This record gives sequence, structure tokens and C-alpha cells, in this order.
Amino acid sequence: MKAFFQGWVVAILVMAAAIAGNIQAVISQDVKTENFLLAQTPVNADELELAVALPELAEIIFKGGESSSGRVIGIDAQGQALSIQRSGKTATIPLSQITRVVFKNGALVYRSNGIQIIRGERNRPTGKPVTWSGIPLNTFTVKNATQGQAVVKLKPPVVTTAQLQGIQSVARNRQYVVDEIQFNSQQRTLTILAKPY
Repeated sequence: MKAFFQGWVVAILVMAAAIAGNIQAVISQDVKTENFLLAQTPVNADELELAVALPELAEIIFKGGESSSGRVIGIDAQGQALSIQRSGKTATIPLSQITRVVFKNGALVYRSNGIQIIRGERNRPTGKPVTWSGIPLNTFTVKNATQGQAVVKLKPPVVTTAQLQGIQSVARNRQYVVDEIQFNSQQRTLTILAKPY
């Protein structure tokens, strides 16, 4: 009987060791796979895809001094044109004719989470205005024209790595709202003046 129990104890210990060995092998395999995947994931600390808000109403100022107003609904980098909507009609304006687009101060703005704000409201805290110059046209995209949601990709030389970190920390709990856009059609770039709300 004693030999029988000893046999069972040995069998249980052998099985426990085998199970433990298999568990350890599986765990180490998962860790290796996870680290491998992390190493293969491209991480670009020098680039930021930033959500910005475009107020509902914009004034488009032409090189001749005239102006028009409407909602900015798109920028065509390939065709170098600005699309605006006014009274249900859409118009396309060549960027070479535009000096700048100025967004009205009292216009309604939607944050990326859908909350509405009105720029210029009293008691609404605003951050320090920023200017980003030399942004390639093809890195600015209007994602939702109805709510004025756009995305701009920022990276050097437009902003430094340190500035990117600052912008990212501000954008965690605030929304950058565009005040003005200026175009350089020859260099295919734009300049954005914005303020965090």
C-alpha cells in the first residue's frame, strides 16, 4: 500500500512539473510574441495627427480685396482649391485667388466630442494662440464638414519635437480651434493660426 501511494505521489509531482513547464513555455512565448509585435509597430514620435475645429462661418478674403463668406467644407490639395458652402450651394475657389480665410469670432464650433462652443464667449478660457507655418496642403483634411472637424498632420520642420509634445499635452483636454488659414499656392503649403479652447 505504501508503494502504491508513493507511486501516486511521484505521478502527481511529474504531472505538476510538466504542467508548470508547459505554462512557463506558453507565457514566455506570449511575451516574446508581444515584444516582437511591439518592435514591429512603427512608432513615429516626430509626427502628430491633430484634430482641429473649424468654426461654422468663415470669411474668404481674395487677393483683390473682395471677400465672400460660407462654411469651409474641404481643401483639395491636388487641384489646389477651397470648397465652401453657402445657402445650400457649394462653390470651389482656386487657392491662388485667396489671401486668407478668417473664421468669425462669434461662430459656433463643435469639439471633436460633439460639444458645441462659441468662440469669444465671456468666461470661456482660451489658451495661447499658436501659428503653424509651412504645412503641406495634403496633410490637412476636413473629416466632417457639417461639424467643422478637420485633421492636420504636424511634424518637423513645421514644429519641433518639443513643440509636438506640448501640443499633444494641450490637446488631451482642450480643442484647437482655427482662427485663420493662409495659403501659399506656389509652395503648396498653408499656415494655420489656432487657439486651444
